[in-house]
Amino acid sequence: MKEDQIISVLIGLVGACNNNPKTTDTDDLVIKALAFPLIFPEYDDTALQKMIDDIYSEKNSVAPGCAMCTAPCGNTSDYDMRRIYEADDEIRKVKLQILETIQELASYAYRNRQEGKPSHIDNVFFYKALSYVSYDMDAADLLRLLDEAENMERAIRSGEFQDDKEDHKN
Repeated sequence: MKEDQIISVLIGLVGACNNNPKTTDTDDLVIKALAFPLIFPEYDDTALQKMIDDIYSEKNSVAPGCAMCTAPCGNTSDYDMRRIYEADDEIRKVKLQILETIQELASYAYRNRQEGKPSHIDNVFFYKALSYVSYDMDAADLLRLLDEAENMERAIRSGEFQDDKEDHKN
């Protein structure tokens, strides 16, 4: 999938944020990039490449020394998505479900931000989820994260997070 490139580069950005301070744009970009295939379903190769370039640019802003490092540690490297596709069947399925669910959550967060509404999702969750996907973890830990993500998604779908009801009283 072409969207795999976005996830691969995003994981590198998340790695950069583990040891360096984010910029004021990092959270918005992570959410937009995660949601990209859902909010821009008719995207073309040019739009995809622009999103990837934006992520690289942000990663270089967060960790400017990493781009020219002569002894790369791998923390900010693009993630090799083959690690997911070649993983044990259960691990692969759970990681792909996590990615699908956080993309849905990011789409919700992106739309709400665009409308000036709260997203009700702590941005840290997206970083956590991308990190978990990149680690070699056992299925039980991944399933706990998936459960957390699915609970957020259910709360959104049920309307539990509609504290903007004040807007509808007028």
